[in-house]
Amino acid sequence: MIILGSIGGALLLGIIAIVVVSYYYMNRSFSGYDVVSERERTDSNNVNYLSFQDKLLKYSRDGVSMLDESGEAMWNGGYEMEQPTVDVCGDYVSVADIGAKKFYVYNGKDQGKDMEMALPIGRVKVSENGKVAVLLHDDESDVINVYDPYNTVEALEVEIPTNVVEDGYPLDFDIAPDGESLVVAYMLVENGTMENHVCFYNFTEVGQDQNTLVGGKSYETSMISRIDFVAKDKVAIFYENGFSIFENMKKPEEIFNQTFEQPIKSADHDDEHILIVTGSSGDTKGQILNLYTLEGKQELAEKVDYKYSNIQMADDEIIFTDDQSCRILRKNGRQKFSFDFEKQYDYFFPTTKDNRYYFLNDTMIQVIKISG
Repeated sequence: MIILGSIGGALLLGIIAIVVVSYYYMNRSFSGYDVVSERERTDSNNVNYLSFQDKLLKYSRDGVSMLDESGEAMWNGGYEMEQPTVDVCGDYVSVADIGAKKFYVYNGKDQGKDMEMALPIGRVKVSENGKVAVLLHDDESDVINVYDPYNTVEALEVEIPTNVVEDGYPLDFDIAPDGESLVVAYMLVENGTMENHVCFYNFTEVGQDQNTLVGGKSYETSMISRIDFVAKDKVAIFYENGFSIFENMKKPEEIFNQTFEQPIKSADHDDEHILIVTGSSGDTKGQILNLYTLEGKQELAEKVDYKYSNIQMADDEIIFTDDQSCRILRKNGRQKFSFDFEKQYDYFFPTTKDNRYYFLNDTMIQVIKISG
């Protein structure tokens, strides 16, 4: 019995030790970093980078490419544009020349597809299966078309005409991951009064019975700033001082709506959460970071006094970046990393490995590991 008791006590101590070590590791705060690898940047200031599939997506007026952690190109796409704008979803990347009439779609497996429009392009959104929603500008009206660039017989699948006088000006829109739904925000000004609303379009047999329009909601004078599909059949509508979550795009239903006393300064989402930072413009002391599940359950409300110019979520982390500083919070509100760099940098993105990040300044592409 004494031996069994000793074994049981040792096991209990071992479990406690594992719990303590795990808690320390999961909540440890870092204040420095080491350079794991670096590569010289040979591009100009006109080149932009995005975090895409935990790698680097590089694009400019001359083309787009996907870079691995060593900085080597995994694939390239060439074009010539004056004002390239990128959207990504799943394995697909769309690049459109805003104000011009051409866009491209890449998936890293072929040479890419390009399409020429009859009207100037205002914005392009791509889905997980490569279908593309394109906002086209006309003199008196706009149109949003949905194309399948990989359909060599008939690429145009849906045409949604909008009349600026009757419907309003399209502020933002997003296409569902499956390419079967579209949500559009409009601003209508009539007799000096502004009215903001969203329209839900569905391209399945359900939507065909209703001329594709299957729902809508008015946000009155609150301007809608952003629309994002946060799941395959769930969309978030962000407006001046709040956000809504809708599900079931065949028969849209609002499952959550939240308003805030302070205006929204930043918003982001991943596959599990919606992030909102509220506060007055130019004031960091009153900032509140709010974290919600995709069902609307609030999991975090934390004061943050960081000065930042960009915010992003990655796995269990919330990353605040500014010209010379970086702050990383875990989703439980505990700080993971805080550092002020000696000079300005351009980008800070996560990699596929724990505690390693891409760090780009004007001369180098580095992979760093936080430490300290």
